[in-house]
Amino acid sequence: MTTQAPASPVLQVAEYILSRLTTYFGDRPDHFSAFMDGNVRAEGWLPAEAFSALSGPSVSRAFRITHVRGKVQGEAKFNPDLELAIGEEVHQLAIVPALTSPDEPLSLLLDTRLREAFEWVGKLKARALLYLLAFPAGLAHPEWMTALAKAQEQYQAKAMGQMEFVIPRPPRPMLRASAALLLHASRLL
Repeated sequence: MTTQAPASPVLQVAEYILSRLTTYFGDRPDHFSAFMDGNVRAEGWLPAEAFSALSGPSVSRAFRITHVRGKVQGEAKFNPDLELAIGEEVHQLAIVPALTSPDEPLSLLLDTRLREAFEWVGKLKARALLYLLAFPAGLAHPEWMTALAKAQEQYQAKAMGQMEFVIPRPPRPMLRASAALLLHASRLL
């Protein structure tokens, strides 16, 4: 008989955050359809909504938000959005939206607009959590898979889990949004 070691509290919280935020954002498909139609990146909206989703009365008691900063507070430069107390440890959570297009695929955004956030994962390593939400992008789309492989190779940011949701856009074809919770690869050995 083999027994599996219990997941660390940080990994349990990371799984919860991925599920909670993706479900929360998936319940707002009209927002994402409007963002795509208007070419809106949602860089301030997404972290503000994440704060709301992670601080309500039905949220897991395994962590608490101790500080809010970043774009949601009007900062122009990259700064992780939420500071979380997980047990006796303090971790930083960056909420990173990625509005993609044929001219700006996710793998290109990793080298341009999203670069600073991914470099941050390598600098902070043991305390960095990065929630990436790309839209439109489906988990099975080759560009999503290419971008995640590039994030791991170039920035040592590895997805500990992935989820997606549908963005209906009648009468146009529906699209998908994909999310991943990335940690420094050294934490997922």
